[in-house]
Amino acid sequence: MGGYLPADVCQQAIDASGVDYLLGDIEDGSRESQLLLRAYTQCLPQLLRAAPYDFARREVPLTLLADA
Repeated sequence: MGGYLPADVCQQAIDASGVDYLLGDIEDGSRESQLLLRAYTQCLPQLLRAAPYDFARREVPLTLLADA
């Protein structure tokens, strides 16, 4: 199973579309990476809202109880 970093998800989308393109660093500033980052940042909240998981619903501050 592949990774779930933005670059991994974007590469999977590229592969699924049949385009022969290997994405390097997604933050390299290239036109392709800018387009992919924009699409990713727009799609991620929509996908998380559609998911039935509570972890994707809200953020709360955590308190450190003890150092490891």
